[in-house]
Amino acid sequence: MAASSLVSTLAIRLLRPAQNCCFRRCPLHFSAVRNEAVVISGRKLAQQIKQEVRQEVEEWVAAGNKRPYLSVVLVGENPASHSYVLNKTKAAADVGISSETIVKPASISEEELLNLINKLNNDDNVDGLLVQLPLPGIPTLGKNVVVAGRSKNVGMPIAMLLHTDGAHERPGGDATVTISHRYTPKEQLKKHTILADIVISAAGIPNLITADMIKEGAAVIDVGINRIQDPITGKPKLVGDVDFEEVRKKAGYITPVPGGVGPMTVAMLMKNTIIAAKKVLRLEERVVLKSKELGVATN
Repeated sequence: MAASSLVSTLAIRLLRPAQNCCFRRCPLHFSAVRNEAVVISGRKLAQQIKQEVRQEVEEWVAAGNKRPYLSVVLVGENPASHSYVLNKTKAAADVGISSETIVKPASISEEELLNLINKLNNDDNVDGLLVQLPLPGIPTLGKNVVVAGRSKNVGMPIAMLLHTDGAHERPGGDATVTISHRYTPKEQLKKHTILADIVISAAGIPNLITADMIKEGAAVIDVGINRIQDPITGKPKLVGDVDFEEVRKKAGYITPVPGGVGPMTVAMLMKNTIIAAKKVLRLEERVVLKSKELGVATN
């Protein structure tokens, strides 16, 4: 298995069940100041989703089914990654999902890591693996989108989902997508972002997206997570890729960091885990039914 397929390996079991399920409509929660962008509150929407998942898990277990199980693989000693995973496992416990964190050193080989992923994928006790696919609910049909960042777990999957056909069995966003990265000259990037209806930044560069790069009314989704030193307090501070205070004066919609995309990734991981657990059970029931039918036929 090639390295480029790692995310597909992680995502295939977790995301495929979600395509055919029906979600209840969830109103977006907005807060805004006049003449500024609508700030999309990921925290409020995430709390609503987690409450729904908590109830769904309780009903599922009360019906005699196995409690959903989430496995998280964490490689290396990056403090931000450890904090990120801790939030996931706390959220799992909060909604009643069992979880484990498997920590591996940064020196782990690609082969060893892929073998571990395959092992977890084939473990009937594991319903979900850690996958991040954030995208707030903004219309994308026919829109011009710029995705700044090409990572295998954020930038590229988002770009592909936005680009693909909405009429496909796994529908996409039907948008026209331009992908840039950390080596795209900023002036070249600006030529694309100034025309974009939606800008999604996941490059990991503070202040990569500034107000002069955004057209009036655009939606700006900040997936970046960067730790910098606060110039006033001298303490570590979490920021995204977007100059939030300036861009919000020009954009139509914007997500903050923290409190935007992050909480949604946690909530949707919980949602997808219970979906996957139910999908596995339905598959097992079909296998049992097929076996019974074959038994009748042979008799």
